[in-house]
Amino acid sequence: MNSISSIESILFRNKVKQATRRVLFYIFLGVILGIIIFPFYWLVVTSVKHEGQTQTYPPIFFPRKLTTAHYIHVFTKEGMGKNLFNSVTTALSSTSLAVLIGSLAAYALSKTYLSENIRKAFLVAILLVRIFPPVVTTMPYFLIMSRIGLYDTLISLVITYVAFSLPFVIWLMLGFFQELPIDIEKAAIVDGCNVWQRFYRITLPLTLPGLATTLAFCFIYAWSEFLYASALTSQNAKTLPVVVGSFISDKFAQWGPMSAAGVLMVLPVLVFSAFVQKYLVRGLTFGAIKG
Repeated sequence: MNSISSIESILFRNKVKQATRRVLFYIFLGVILGIIIFPFYWLVVTSVKHEGQTQTYPPIFFPRKLTTAHYIHVFTKEGMGKNLFNSVTTALSSTSLAVLIGSLAAYALSKTYLSENIRKAFLVAILLVRIFPPVVTTMPYFLIMSRIGLYDTLISLVITYVAFSLPFVIWLMLGFFQELPIDIEKAAIVDGCNVWQRFYRITLPLTLPGLATTLAFCFIYAWSEFLYASALTSQNAKTLPVVVGSFISDKFAQWGPMSAAGVLMVLPVLVFSAFVQKYLVRGLTFGAIKG
């Protein structure tokens, strides 16, 4: 009897330990999720508060009276539709061009057409472009675009975003291309496929998760970029991040309208991420486990 009771007590203590660990894990997970989600929650709450409640102390975390006046102010703001069109056009154009050019370059560098030393030199030179922080190249881009007559145009933003995104696209897609078994392309060569057919019929479909991951990161960067957009535009090509920044100055801060504009900026990214979520998870783990 004593041995049975001792075994039961040991099993009971183990169950209590496992339950305690599970509870502590979920508490820890809840705290982390709260820290991550709270900034977005505060952005949404501020966008529906009345103007007098946005700067109160202590802050109001759960407002009783909500308003849509800030969203109406943002939608009726002069030029807002044009700014939205500028952001969509710039983000889609720069993302498409960067992924297209970068994928072609990465595919070429993943093969043995060039010697290993030349490929390494190319990759290092490409990486050097991304090492410099954007603030260092802002003035050169401004001077170049002004001299060639592209200042305050969408073309200047597209060129800048493509140039800044290419190193990231090349290095990321290079890893995906190198993970593909070489026997697949050899079989395609036997079937009579040329290099272009092997690229868009064989390689691209197999690296679709990596392509989706690259598209998502490039789109998010182009959609939310502020530094180049504020330096290379004034009126005609102004994008949404610049508009959001215009709600705050050295004399006043329109927290309500700025938060409403911020919510409207985040929504397209959330929708886009939801559509490519399946490919994002596969792309981020692609090549992590080798059979």
